[in-house]
Amino acid sequence: MTCHVVPDEVSVKVPYLSYEDKHALNRLTAYGRSTLEWSSLRCGCFHCGSSFVASKITDWMREEEGADTALCPYCGCDAVLYDTKEFPLSTALLSSMYMEWFKSEYQEREAVATYAPPFSGYDDYLRQGIVFRMERSPRYELVGEVELWLMDNISDWDWLVDKGLAELYSDNMADTGSYAEEEKNQKGEPDEKNKDAGGLLRIVAHVENGGSTEYEFIDELGHVLSYPLWGEKDYCLLHELLEKYGSHLMGLLVEPFDSKVRLVVKHEEEAAAPAAVLGETR
Repeated sequence: MTCHVVPDEVSVKVPYLSYEDKHALNRLTAYGRSTLEWSSLRCGCFHCGSSFVASKITDWMREEEGADTALCPYCGCDAVLYDTKEFPLSTALLSSMYMEWFKSEYQEREAVATYAPPFSGYDDYLRQGIVFRMERSPRYELVGEVELWLMDNISDWDWLVDKGLAELYSDNMADTGSYAEEEKNQKGEPDEKNKDAGGLLRIVAHVENGGSTEYEFIDELGHVLSYPLWGEKDYCLLHELLEKYGSHLMGLLVEPFDSKVRLVVKHEEEAAAPAAVLGETR
């Protein structure tokens, strides 16, 4: 399946949808032919993440009551939304809806992914449509994973709530929340290097004065992963695999605040075209 994912500009507001919002949007996918056929409305599919104008829709699912329902011109699914004043269409909106209504598929794809494009934090994850663009790529082979220590760096409460981790981190957030807010007000937005890293990660080893080795994970945009490795076994595994694979070994962070970095080896041979075709940025 080829899809057409169009990442949002950073200025696009990421929607935080209530239970009622998600159901209202799901209802919006039905009986739309009279509104969409031959129109120039902006549309998007929250199954494959594609964006397109309504006039591209050529297939319709016949309904016994009401107008026919639009089928996505890329994946054929009846998950087509269109731009409204209440719910402006964005890739972030499509991402949020996919994670809600196709949760099992999302989790299955995430579990086997060996590639994800770069992203910086939860909002950027949604704006970039990473949920649609991550994949099990033949160019990258999974050879291991290392665990991270996240406790001192959790900063996005919405992501923790979505992942069901809010209760686990609530005490830590209470202790650090006011300090983090004060620090943000003093420093403003983080610089490019210190933004949260995500996607494929280059691994850089640093030998400290005491002779110990520390590792940095740096994504394709130059952002450094701010979480240290969890324990000695993680350091040992990373050292062993670096000795074996050298610069071909890379890290992979598939989701924001994932507690594990996958370790993948890049193969040199050319692979087939990716499933997601990146569209122009809005």
